Amino acid sequence: MAKLILKRFHCVVDTDESGAESPYFLSFVADIGTGATHLKMTRQGNWHNEVDQGEIWTVNDTVADGFALVPSKTLVLSAMVEEDEGLDVTTNELALIKQMLTTKWNSIRQSGANIVNGSVSGPMATTMRTMIALALSSSAGANDDPMGVKVVKLTGQAGELELVRFQADDGLYRVRYAQA
Repeated sequence: MAKLILKRFHCVVDTDESGAESPYFLSFVADIGTGATHLKMTRQGNWHNEVDQGEIWTVNDTVADGFALVPSKTLVLSAMVEEDEGLDVTTNELALIKQMLTTKWNSIRQSGANIVNGSVSGPMATTMRTMIALALSSSAGANDDPMGVKVVKLTGQAGELELVRFQADDGLYRVRYAQA
């Protein structure tokens, strides 16, 4: 079994919001064989209104542990959100996002879909995008900006993974995950 780590992110170009950035990340991991799923939000207080264009921030947060992290068996999705006034995704909403992603995952598994051909990542990313949009539109927050949902490409081997690129609201971020 392996660990998935959110290593770092680079604010290449900040969004069109005034002031420094306050990003946070949601990482979803699912295993096609076992049905196991995990969702983790990564948000650090020292980022709050402190992330500026050009900066690289070290994270080193283990977002999942105990998964095979093999491309033919494991799907990893990463979502990035830029926080505005307050955190829009509550603990209850995070639990609901995980529940809906797990329900969709189980439906896909029961249909016999194969991770390798890519037919799984599209519907899962759509579900994640939709659930995040619902959370961001709730009365809990202040219109945080979704930067997107991306597939994290696994290698099945220890080491850094291909950069994940988020681009929205005139901003550009590059995020690095690693397998250990």
